Amino acid sequence: MAFVWVTSVGLTFINEGKIPSDTAFPDVPGPAVVKGISMQCGSGGCWREMAIEADSTVVANELINEMDLSQERCSARNLLTLTRICTSSSHAGGQLRVYLRYAY
Repeated sequence: MAFVWVTSVGLTFINEGKIPSDTAFPDVPGPAVVKGISMQCGSGGCWREMAIEADSTVVANELINEMDLSQERCSARNLLTLTRICTSSSHAGGQLRVYLRYAY
């Protein structure tokens, strides 16, 4: 059992490009329109990004509050891999962007 755990943790740290699946995104309240989901990578690793149409700050703030994204939140740590899924958001250019990433 210890070998499986050490191997799992080791593979997690080696695989920097690992990102949460689309199913980990919070539910988008209607009638909001999801424009797309993409994968992004930078020096801090990779993450998923969901773009939601939000043509005004008021609409974006309503969506942020309904989706409970006013601040970054992270799930409980997975004891097998020691990872957590963190979710955050930002609003710019008529779109609300919701981010998913793994945190170690």
